[in-house]
Amino acid sequence: MTVHAEKTVPAYFSSAARGIVLGGFSAGLADFIYATVRTVMDGGSWMRPWKGVASGLFGRAAHDGGLEMVVLGVALHFFICFAAAALLYLIASRVRWLPRHWFVLGGLYGVAFLAAMNYVILPLSAIGRGIYPLDGIHITAFGHIVLVGWPTAFFVARALPPIRSARDAKAAYGTPDVP
Repeated sequence: MTVHAEKTVPAYFSSAARGIVLGGFSAGLADFIYATVRTVMDGGSWMRPWKGVASGLFGRAAHDGGLEMVVLGVALHFFICFAAAALLYLIASRVRWLPRHWFVLGGLYGVAFLAAMNYVILPLSAIGRGIYPLDGIHITAFGHIVLVGWPTAFFVARALPPIRSARDAKAAYGTPDVP
């Protein structure tokens, strides 16, 4: 006699939640690794980028802090990635003309995430200004597309509800007219 164990996913962990969690975590991890490795390769402390994130709340004082500021910075970094993934899901599930293919959606999302962060959120934070200069923004935008946009959109796009009409499908996927 064989007994098969059935794997069940709890009801509260729906497709949307799964896409948001996996998208936010993968983007957060990719960006975490990149920022840490790049800082160390440039001769800085691995803690510098995460104290920089914490400085959004505490200003310059975060750079004088210790490990507690690093932990806060990392926690804020992942919180932002999860919240942004949830926002992407919310927008993409309601705006019918937005592309749903993860590659295109991720490119748009990566650029939008960078623009919102650099030109709205950071100037309103304790940092008080954007951190990416305009003359190199194209390089930073490419990094955000690859490290943040595509990983998030890869999971979020798969969690989106199906499109209901042929007209909406054409707008979202660029498919030919359906008779």
